[in-house]
This record gives sequence, structure tokens and C-alpha cells, in this order.
Amino acid sequence: MESSVAYLTNHACPSIRLRLGREILGNIEFEEEAALTEDILGDALIRKYIALIDADGWIPRDIHSPEGVETAVRVLTEKGLGKSHPAISGMLAQLELRSDSFDRGCLSRVGKFLDELNLGGSQMIRAVIFAYAGEEGKDFVRAEIQKALDAFEAVSRVESMEQITTEHRGKLVFKRGVSFPGIYHLRLLAFTASWRRPDTCRMIRDAVQRLVELSPIPHVSGLYRSQLISPGSFAMHQFRVNFDEFKAKDWMMWVHRMELLSRIGVIPGVPEIRRQYDVLLRMLENGSGVFAEKHTHKYFTSWDTYGGLALEEDWKTKERYLCDLYFRSLLIRHFYGERRDVPVGTSTEDVGY
Repeated sequence: MESSVAYLTNHACPSIRLRLGREILGNIEFEEEAALTEDILGDALIRKYIALIDADGWIPRDIHSPEGVETAVRVLTEKGLGKSHPAISGMLAQLELRSDSFDRGCLSRVGKFLDELNLGGSQMIRAVIFAYAGEEGKDFVRAEIQKALDAFEAVSRVESMEQITTEHRGKLVFKRGVSFPGIYHLRLLAFTASWRRPDTCRMIRDAVQRLVELSPIPHVSGLYRSQLISPGSFAMHQFRVNFDEFKAKDWMMWVHRMELLSRIGVIPGVPEIRRQYDVLLRMLENGSGVFAEKHTHKYFTSWDTYGGLALEEDWKTKERYLCDLYFRSLLIRHFYGERRDVPVGTSTEDVGY
């Protein structure tokens, strides 16, 4: 860890250095944070999204698109800006006001249907956007957190995918009434804390263990009347991995999923995920695997509602690639240690680890 921190301190972009000090080391001084924030505001991607915001504080584009509010809030918070920044607070204020009209565009055709099917639609995406900014006190966010918990609780009882799926016109679909977690369920729990109690922590651990046992999880659509609708299942198909078969996009989805699982706090209690964590530590220590060569893919470097992990301006050099991968690895290690005994004040025995 010490060598990775030193490398990032000397080579990383302002966003990584700010988040390293603020989120991992916890030792950033006010003056340093202010100076780094000023540098971050000069980032080309930050300038791009701020320029898209209109006088009302809204981006008048499809919210669930690479240039919409969902991606904008994700990028700005990942880059290190807080919820008090006018760009973020303005978008959140408008998103709250537009409770019945924010999901125009592609979400207008499927988002409400996915909500009705309990597969994570417009309202869950809206809650995740608030969660990115650390805002989980809103009633509508709490309601979606409960739906996410319900979806994980449901999957913890699933014995096989055949139990919850059927065929419709040759396509695999969820049976009526089935609730199944997708990437937004995972993100919502990862970026919120109000749900963390011993019983829910045990349940989420058991649900992730069941997702491991069900892997590889096939693509399954929701069926609304006669319409097939794809839920947000990005990075949610393979919880049991074979690193020897990984391509660049697989590495990105794995790093993203591991960060979310570490934030949730389940890694120590799920043997297969703990094995993957141990492999990450060994790769980090000896520079093998994902650190050995640059695995460039748009999932890493192009930001949208699903993809994007690179905080460095570009990956023209391996140095920038390593800065991003070292930072994500340190985040995973940090949350592994911080949340292995969640919720705060309970022992590992109470949580079930």
C-alpha cells in the first residue's frame, strides 16, 4: 500500500490525489483540497458537463445517456467534486422537482415498466444519482433502498435460474412477480449507509453468495405485457471468475464490481469474492495480471451511465493507466478494512463474518 500511495502522490492527476487524501488516507489539509479542487475544475471532462447545464441547473438531454444528468453527476462526483458544488446541487434540485418528468428519452419507454417489474427502473436510477452525491435522506431514496434490499433478499432464496425464469418467444424472461438485483441495486447499497444493520448485512452477504453459485447468470429480460425489456445487468453476470480468460472489458467490470462489493462490506464473508480480493492484492504486490500491461477498453476510459473508471485525462501512457488502477485497488482495500465489521459498533460475530 505504501508504495502505491507514494506512486499516486508523485504521479496521479488532481482528482486521484484529492480522493486519496480525503477518502483513503484521511489526512488532506483544507488548503491542499482547495488547490486540488481548483485544478479539477480545469479538467476537460468537468468543463464539458458544466457547459451542458442550463440556467435552471438541468441538462436538457436524455437523462440516461452519456451526456445526461445521470452521467454528469457520476463523473463530477467521481472526479472529486462534492454535493455542495453548484453544478451538482443544481442538478439534484431539478431532479427532485422533476419527479414525474425527469425520465424522458429512452427511459420513458422502459424505466417505469422496470419499476413496476421490480427490476430497477427510473426511480431507482434517480435514487442512485442522489446516492452518488451522498444524499440518501430523501424519502424517495429510502424507498428505493428498501426495494434494493427486497431484491437481494429474494435472490438469497433462489435455488436455480430455472426457478425464476421462463421462455417467451424464444427469449429468457423473468417469471411474473420475480425481483432480481441489477447494477443499480448494487450501486445504491454501495453508496448508502442507512440500511446497514446486522440482519441486513448477513442477508446481503448470503445473497451475494447465491449470485456466486448462480454464476454465470444468463441475460434475462423483463416481460411487460408483450414487451421485452432489458434491466441494467452490466457487470452482474459473472460473480465467479477465471482471470486467465479475462479480456480488457472483463477487467473493467470486475474492478467496478469489486469496488461496489467492498463498499457494501461483503467481501470477507463470501469465499469466492474473498479469493478474488486476495488475487488482487497479490497482483498489486508483484505487478502481475491487470497491472502487467495496459488493458485499454472504452469501458475503462469512456464515461456513460455504465462504463467509465479512468480519472486520468487519458491513458496514452502506462503511468496514467497504473495511477487509475492503483487508486481503484486502494479504494477496494480501504473499504474492505473499513466495512468488514459493519455496521459500526457491532462485532464480526454479530454481523455473521
